[in-house]
Amino acid sequence: MNAKALKLRLFFALGDVFHLCFSFLLSYRLVFYTIDISEKYLFLLIILCLTWLLIGSFFRLFDYDRAARTEIMLSNLLKAFVVNGLLITTLLFTLKANTFSRDYLYLTLFLAFVFLIIWRAFSVLLIKNYRKLGYNYKNVVIIGSGNISSKLHQFFSKKEHGYKLLAIFNGKINHKNFNCPCYSIDELESFCENNSVEEIYYSESIDDESTLSKMMLFCDDKMIRLRIVPNFNSFKQRKIKIDFLGGSPVITLRDEPLQYELNRIIKRLFDIIFSLLVIILIMTWLVPIIGFLIKLSSKGPIFFKQTRSGLDNKEFTCLKFRSMTLNKMSDLKQAIKNDPRTTKIGSFLRRTSLDEMPQFFNVLMGDMSVVGPRPHMLKHTKDYADIIDGYMVRQLVFPGITGSAQVNGFRGETKSVEDMENRVKYDVWYLENWTLLLDIKLIFLTIINLIKGSDNAV
Repeated sequence: MNAKALKLRLFFALGDVFHLCFSFLLSYRLVFYTIDISEKYLFLLIILCLTWLLIGSFFRLFDYDRAARTEIMLSNLLKAFVVNGLLITTLLFTLKANTFSRDYLYLTLFLAFVFLIIWRAFSVLLIKNYRKLGYNYKNVVIIGSGNISSKLHQFFSKKEHGYKLLAIFNGKINHKNFNCPCYSIDELESFCENNSVEEIYYSESIDDESTLSKMMLFCDDKMIRLRIVPNFNSFKQRKIKIDFLGGSPVITLRDEPLQYELNRIIKRLFDIIFSLLVIILIMTWLVPIIGFLIKLSSKGPIFFKQTRSGLDNKEFTCLKFRSMTLNKMSDLKQAIKNDPRTTKIGSFLRRTSLDEMPQFFNVLMGDMSVVGPRPHMLKHTKDYADIIDGYMVRQLVFPGITGSAQVNGFRGETKSVEDMENRVKYDVWYLENWTLLLDIKLIFLTIINLIKGSDNAV
């Protein structure tokens, strides 16, 4: 571990310990009206800090990944906090320390969680701005030309990522594409020795084993990390994952977090809790009111039931508040803007997305999730699967009431194949990048969009 990484680890670790101690003292003052801490509670503080440092190291909370997404970092923080809370509870139970105030313990954990999230968000922002000023960076060079080198160049050009691109090496490179020096590959070794290069990103062909072996030996000798950036243009827009079976590299075309049992359990628990809260707090009074208005508006049932495509393309009955007059085209024709089949109350329900609320019953029954790709009618699934490459990938997760495509402007009527292709792109991105915090973020953005209103609502 280099000095820069060690300093960052200490920065995060000491910051976490400080906020744990602050939460501990604040809750002690609020509960016991003093800061004269007894030996018993002082022992608890030491245990709390030591277990956090242990769990935090396990979840790599103190390693700042320069390319990590914020929600992944916060997700790891949440997991670490839950595990640490369980560990503290287990230790206290084992030690039979039942004399500790429960109110105090709950308040301490709550304050610690809040302060740690605020501290971590602030620290990440602080580091990014620190790097924008030209500090805490890695000296890197690129070997190669073409699209891959261009994408690396664009990434390294953003100072908040913490990289300083010193040069690009390739005799055939087009100098106009880059705003940094370009040299021949023959000048690489002398340049690295004279400019304290820390990492080399190699994006050329790996077929020339002798050249690559020579470069690996040079990097090992000079303590430079060599990063191979393979050309995966054949798998563009896919999140490539590389595993090793018996020492042989195996390429997986996408990494799906929801393939892991623990993640599926977490998502399902969240769905059950969230849907129950909505049903108990909202649906109990909303259904009678909207049901009465629907009955006044037109003849027919309150709920509209339609068979749609679900997980693994299995069919399920999707529930909605009925927003149209009874018609024979409901399973064949998509709703459009100013659809003549829409009733007066139905127009309001669609515009506000209230017609989707009964789908929380679908979530509770296990047919849907709160967040996921929107379920389509069977005819649309068949039609679009025939004309859009990779369309069926979206069926690998439970359909959702809202999703990544919806918050990015692709909801309501799909007027063209391009609209559906964009939906699929966002749905597949969600499949490959799921975290619990991403679900919460998409729910929050959905609420914001509903308040603002959308031109795509039909």
